[in-house]
Amino acid sequence: MSSHLAAVATLALAIFFSPETLVLGLIVAGNKQNPRLAAFAFALGGITGIAFATGIGLMIAHASGADATGAHHESWAGFSVRVVIAGTLLAIGLTRAVNALRHKPIPDITKTAKKPGRVRTELDRRFPSAMKQFQPGTELSTRQRVARALLAGFAMCGLHPKVFPIAIAAGHQISQITEPDQRTLAVVLFAVIAVIPAVLPAVIEIVRPDAAIRIKDGYERVMKEHGRWITAALLLFAAFIVGHSAWEKFPGRDG
Repeated sequence: MSSHLAAVATLALAIFFSPETLVLGLIVAGNKQNPRLAAFAFALGGITGIAFATGIGLMIAHASGADATGAHHESWAGFSVRVVIAGTLLAIGLTRAVNALRHKPIPDITKTAKKPGRVRTELDRRFPSAMKQFQPGTELSTRQRVARALLAGFAMCGLHPKVFPIAIAAGHQISQITEPDQRTLAVVLFAVIAVIPAVLPAVIEIVRPDAAIRIKDGYERVMKEHGRWITAALLLFAAFIVGHSAWEKFPGRDG
């Protein structure tokens, strides 16, 4: 197994063990109104989000000349991209480790924050009707609930600040693989593992209807103790692989 394929598998597992996506999906599936439709919409949004973020990683690698087929594979731009990705993974990994050490609770979107952030406040001011749909307890039609679940899945897997950089890093690592068979394997491996947290709530809703909230509570207890350590270790390992790759492709390195 190449180091790039190992990095892709590690990043996929980091998303798999990140608790936020599954917790949000279970909350969506735990709603009493249209839970199955909402769970499937969340899954579709999550799959789309993962594809979106991974695609950005591929485009960044190509634009910087850091992909395996690039004419300037060892350019300063490619080196800089690798350093930024390694640094980002390192920062997220250390943050996860600190949160695990402090036993910080997993954020629950069903609980309204006392003081919304500046971005949320500005969005509420500019788009009051649209943002009202994302407030817990708001009465919505079936179409609005499905649309909200779809957007929530996309936002969590495609835009979330803890998942988005991981998927970008995976796309970048996939672009480094020269062998077509291994590259295809990397894409399939990452896609299958990374989307599990987004798809699992829909599966649970089919197999065990009305069990989503009970599973969420138990899952949070386990992940609070162990999940963040696992994710932190995976991200630190991936940061090491990407950082080592950056050093190997350092344009000014002799030999």
